[in-house]
Amino acid sequence: MEKKRILIVDDEKAIRATIAMALESAKYEIDVAENAAQAIERLNRISYDLIITDYSMPEMDGMEMISIIASKYPNLPVLMVTAQESAPDMLKGKNAAFFPKPFKVIELQNRVKGILNGINPEC
Repeated sequence: MEKKRILIVDDEKAIRATIAMALESAKYEIDVAENAAQAIERLNRISYDLIITDYSMPEMDGMEMISIIASKYPNLPVLMVTAQESAPDMLKGKNAAFFPKPFKVIELQNRVKGILNGINPEC
């Protein structure tokens, strides 16, 4: 069985590393990007099963990136991990879900597993 491939997009290296370690331990194949432009460039070359992104990033924020992804790759799920208390209304209709920071690793692993198995009502 082929590993699911996930792209993690966050401008904070420590957050990228934390999420990557949590998901690698759950046997996913992980790539990382430090900004939205880099992530979109990778998406044009590599196929992913899930994108995990931060909301607040310089130059292009997570919402702008999700809008681009939704228009080019409408079936690609995106999980926005953010310190905001609630999901932005703009996520609706974009195959995107919200996951609040701070989080426990097991909660993130379970959420990712649900999305990849198609059992996520928000995505």
